[in-house]
Amino acid sequence: MGNRRLLATVMVGVVLSAALMSSVAIYSDAIRDLGLKFALEGEDPRDLDIEILSSSQGFTGELYDDRVEITGRQLATGVGEILDATVRYGRSDTFFLAPVGVPPDLEDDGRPRSHFQFYEGLDEQIEVVEGRIAEIASPASGAPAVEVMLGAKAAVQLDVAVGDSFDLHPFWALGSEPVKVTVVGLIAPLDPDDPFWFGVADESRFIVTNTSWPTYAFFVPEETLTGALTTYLPDLRGSFWTYGLVDADKVNSRNAGGIVDSVKGMSAGLKAEILRTTVNTELPNTIESYEEKLFFTRLPLFALMVQIVGIVLYYLVMVSNMLVERQVGEIALFKSRGASTGQVMLIYFIEGAMLCLVGVVVGPLLAGTAISLLGLTPSFSGLSGGSTIAVNYSIWAILLAVVGVLLALAALLIPAYRATSNSIVNYKQSLARPPQQPAFLRYYLDLGLIVVGAFLFYQLRQQGSLVTDRLFGDLSADPLLLVTPTLFMLMIALVFLRLFPLVLRVASWAGRGLNGATIPLGLVHLVRSPLHYSRLILLLLLATAVGMFAAGFRATLEQSYDDRSAYEAGAPARLTYTRGGSPPDQFVSQVEETTNSEGVTPVARMSASYSDLATFTFVSSDLLAVRPGEFEQIAYWRNDFAGASLEELMGRLVPEEEEPAPEVGKIPAGNRYIGLWAKPPDLLTNPAFHGRMAVRVSDENKSLWEFTLFPVGEPDTGGWQFYAGALDDPESPRNQGSPDPTQELQLDAIFFRFTQAPTGDTRHVFLADALQTGTALPAEDEFGFADPTIVDEFEDVAGYATIGGVSQLRQPAVLSRVEEGRSDRYAAKLEFSVTDQGPQLFGFRPRSGADAMAVIVSEGFLEETGLERGDATLLYINRQYVNVVLAGSFSYFPTWDPNGREELVVANLDTIQDLAARVPVLATGAYPNEAWLPSADGMDLDPEALVLPGSSFAPEVTTEAGLREEAGSDPLVAASWEGILFLSFASVLLLTALGFVVYSFLTAQSRSLEFAILRTMGFSTRQIFGLVSFEQIFVIVSGALVGTFLGMPLSGLMIDFMGVNERGEDVIPPIVTQVSWSTVLTVYSLLAVVFVATIVALAILYSRLSVHRALRMGEL
Repeated sequence: MGNRRLLATVMVGVVLSAALMSSVAIYSDAIRDLGLKFALEGEDPRDLDIEILSSSQGFTGELYDDRVEITGRQLATGVGEILDATVRYGRSDTFFLAPVGVPPDLEDDGRPRSHFQFYEGLDEQIEVVEGRIAEIASPASGAPAVEVMLGAKAAVQLDVAVGDSFDLHPFWALGSEPVKVTVVGLIAPLDPDDPFWFGVADESRFIVTNTSWPTYAFFVPEETLTGALTTYLPDLRGSFWTYGLVDADKVNSRNAGGIVDSVKGMSAGLKAEILRTTVNTELPNTIESYEEKLFFTRLPLFALMVQIVGIVLYYLVMVSNMLVERQVGEIALFKSRGASTGQVMLIYFIEGAMLCLVGVVVGPLLAGTAISLLGLTPSFSGLSGGSTIAVNYSIWAILLAVVGVLLALAALLIPAYRATSNSIVNYKQSLARPPQQPAFLRYYLDLGLIVVGAFLFYQLRQQGSLVTDRLFGDLSADPLLLVTPTLFMLMIALVFLRLFPLVLRVASWAGRGLNGATIPLGLVHLVRSPLHYSRLILLLLLATAVGMFAAGFRATLEQSYDDRSAYEAGAPARLTYTRGGSPPDQFVSQVEETTNSEGVTPVARMSASYSDLATFTFVSSDLLAVRPGEFEQIAYWRNDFAGASLEELMGRLVPEEEEPAPEVGKIPAGNRYIGLWAKPPDLLTNPAFHGRMAVRVSDENKSLWEFTLFPVGEPDTGGWQFYAGALDDPESPRNQGSPDPTQELQLDAIFFRFTQAPTGDTRHVFLADALQTGTALPAEDEFGFADPTIVDEFEDVAGYATIGGVSQLRQPAVLSRVEEGRSDRYAAKLEFSVTDQGPQLFGFRPRSGADAMAVIVSEGFLEETGLERGDATLLYINRQYVNVVLAGSFSYFPTWDPNGREELVVANLDTIQDLAARVPVLATGAYPNEAWLPSADGMDLDPEALVLPGSSFAPEVTTEAGLREEAGSDPLVAASWEGILFLSFASVLLLTALGFVVYSFLTAQSRSLEFAILRTMGFSTRQIFGLVSFEQIFVIVSGALVGTFLGMPLSGLMIDFMGVNERGEDVIPPIVTQVSWSTVLTVYSLLAVVFVATIVALAILYSRLSVHRALRMGEL
C-alpha cells in the first residue's frame, strides 16, 4: 500500500496493454462487419440472391418431385440461415401457336411461339386485371383443354382478350393433336420490383420483348404442367429456376467464410445430383473480394500495433524499474535475512497477478467502448451511419487481452528478478556509483539485435511487401516481416542510447567554460547517471517517432487519393471516344463546341509494338500521341514520374526544323477525275496477281481518301496505258464521304498493290507520266482527258520518295527520273524487287517532314528491349513500321498502369499523323480519340449529351473529381487505419505524459537530499529552477528531436509497405509521405504543457527542501 500511487501508474499500463491487444480483434471484427455490410449494400440485391437453374428437365412425377426435393434440401442446408424466402419457377419448351383448327405456318420464321410457365405462390403476387385465376386442368384421353392466364401488357401487345382460344402445337411432336388453351384471365404483378420476380417480371415473364416473333407466355398452375400436360406429352421438357432470396443483414464477418464454402459446395453438389444445373450468385465473389481487400487494408495495422504494444511494454518496464528501485533496499534486506529469490518473486508475482486480473477484465471493456464511440466520428460516418459501432467480444479478443497482460506481467517481474541478485553491499555501491550502461549495452547485445533488424529490413526491401505467397497460392503475412518496422525503430533507438553517454561527455566538456554553476552542474549529473535519463529519453523517442507517422498519416492518405484520381483521369476531365475519325483541329472544335469549354487538347491512344527477329523479342505497348505545348498545360504530373520535367520531355518530341521539300502533287479544285499515263508491270496487267493501281489524296485537314485507277481505252502505240478514277467515289474510307470538290487536294501517294506474289525473286519496273485531272472520262477512242489539268509531269522527282514501312525489311525500290516519258517527256521510274516473303505494295509519295520521329518510352520498355536513350529503332504503329528515336524515358505517365501488361510509348500527334500514315491501304489516318479538358466545371457529364456531330457513339467520361468522389465513397481504408491510429497514439501520448510525470517526481524524491544541500549552500530558487529546467529540457529535446528524425524514415517505411491497393498491387502513383506540421505542433504543444507543468512543480518542490527535512526522510 505504500506504493499505491506508483502501482496505479503500473495498472494504467497493464490495462492499456490488455486494451490495445484486445482492440486488434475487437476492432477487426467491427471493421469486418461494417465493411462487409458496405460491400454488400454496394451490390444489386438481385446479384446477391441465389439462382439455381436446371435446364432441359422433364416434368414427370417422381423425377420432378426428386428434383424439387434435392434443390430445396441443398439450398436449406447450405445457406438457409441467410435466406428470407425461396421461389420456384418453371417454363416449358416452345409450342407453335395458331388459331383453333389452323395448322402453324412452318415456312414463316416469324410465326408465333408460346410456352407454359408457373410460379410457386403466384396468386399472392398478382392482381387480376380482367377475368379470373386459371383452374387446374384435368388429364384427358387426348389433348387436354387448358385454362391459361396472360400478362395484361402482353395481351395489349398481342391483341388478346379474355375468352380467346388457341391451338398450341409442340415443336418436337408436330404430328400430335394440339393442346387447346383458353385465356381466362389477364394479370399483372402487384410490384414488379419485388424480389419475388427476380427483376425479370416485365422482361420475360409477363411480356416477352427480346424475340423477333410474337411470344405468348401463358401462366398455368404448377399442377397443370406436371399433371394434365405431362400425362398427354410425357416427353415435355423445360427449365426450372429456384431462387434463394438473400437477406444481406444476416451475413456478417463470423459466417461469411462459411457462406462462401457452402455456396461452392452446394453448387458442386447440385451439379453432381442434377444434370445440366448451374448456380448463379455474386455473393461468394463479393465476400471474397471484400476479404482480400480487408486483408491488405488491415496488414499495416498489425505492424503498427506491434510498435504501439512495444511502447506500452517499455513503459511498464520503465515504471516497474522505478518501483523496484524504490524497493531494492528492502529486497536486499530480505535477502540478507534469509529470504529466497522465489519468495521475493512470489510477492511481486502476487502484486502483478492482481494488476493483470484487473487488466483482463477492464482492458477489453475499455477497448470496446472506445471503438464503439469511433462510429460517431466523421471517418466512420459512411460505415456506421453516424451511430456507435456495434462491437463483439470474441474469444480472440479475450485471448489477446490475456497475452497483453502476460507480457505486462513479464515486464513487471523481470526488473524484480534482476533486483534479487543484489546484496546490501551491491546496493550501497549502486548508490555511490550509478551504473553507466544497461546490461544489453555492456555485453553488446544491442549489436546483435541491430544485425537481426538489418537482415529483416533487407528481406522486407527485397520482397517489397509484408505479404508472402503460400505454397498453393494463398496470401499470408510473415510475422517476422510485421515486426521489421518495430525492429527498425528499436535499432535507431539503441544506436542513440550507445552514443548518448558520448554526447553527454562532449556537452559537459564544451560547457566547462560557462559562467555560473547551473548548466555545468546539470551536465555533470547527466554524465554521472546517463542510464537514469536514457530510460525517459527512450520513451520520448519512441513515442515521438510513432507520433510523426500518426501526424502524417491522414495527410498522406488524402494526398494519395488525390494523386491516384488525378493520375487515372490524366486531366481534370477526359472524354474517350470509341473511334476517332476527325482530324485533330476539327476534333478539338467539335469537342469544345459540344462541351462549351476551351483549351481542349487532342490525344490519340493506339497500340504499338517492337519486335526483333534476331533475338525473338516482342514488346507490346500502348501509344499515346499528344500535342507538345498543349498537353503539359493540362496533364497531371509529379516530379518523381521521370528524371526530367514534363515540359522538357514534351520538348524532346518537337521535331527539328528541316529544309522544306519541294511542293509537288497539288490537285486543283473543281475536277471530278484523276488519272495518269503509265507503263505498268506484269503485276498489274496479269490477272493472276490480282493487282490494282490507286492514288491517295488528302485535304487541308489531313483527311485521307484512296481511289482505284482503272485502265481507260487501249494503250497507245508506245505502250502507254491511261488509268483514271473518279474523285467522288473513294475506295477508302467510305464512311467519310468524298472530298469537297471546291477544295484543293494534295497528292499523298501513287501506289499499286497485288495479293498474289510471283514465285522467286523478280525485278520489275513501273513508269508513270503526266499525272492529271479532268472534268469527264475520255471516250473509248480518246487518249487521256479531253482538257486535262496537269498536276505533275515528273520532270523532277526530288520531291518524291518511295513508300516505306510495309515491312521491317529495307524497301527494295528505287525512284528515279528517266527520259523515257510519253511524247519524249520525262517520266518517273520505279524499280523494285518482289519476293514471296516481301512486301506486296509499292509506290511513291511526296516527301514530307523527317523520316524518323522522337518518342519517349517507359523504363520497362527499355528493359525489355535492351535499348537505351538515343537509340534508333522501328516500331509497328497504325499497321506500318515507323522509324523512331528514343528521346527519353519515364517511370510513370498519366493514365498508364505500370502493373499492366503493356508498356507505353508517347509521341507527337502531329508527327504521328505524317509518319504513321504513309502506307496506303494499311495505315489509315492517325486521328485523335480522346479529348483532355482543363476543367469539368459547367460541363454536362451525361455521355449522351457529349456525342460529337456526325457520330452516334457516346464517349466514356472520366473526371478527376468523379474518381476522387468514388474513392471516398468507400471509407474502409481510411476508417480502418484512422480509428485505431487515433486510439493507439492517444494511448501512447497518455503513457508518455504519465511516464514523464511519474519519473520526474520519483527522481525528485530520490534527489531531495542533494537539492536540500544545494539550497543550504546558497542556491537560489532561480538557480534551482534553472538546474531542473536544464536537465528536463535536455532530456525532452533530445528525445523529441531524435524521435522526430527517426519518425521520418519510420513513416516512410510504413507508408512504403502500406502502399498497396485493395487488390494487393502497388498504388499508382506511389504514395508520397506527407507531414501535417499543424498536427505535429499540436501534439508537441500538449506534451509541452505537461512537461512545463511538471518542471515548475519540481522546481517549487526542490526550492522548498532543507537539509533537516531531507534527513528526516531517512537514508535515500
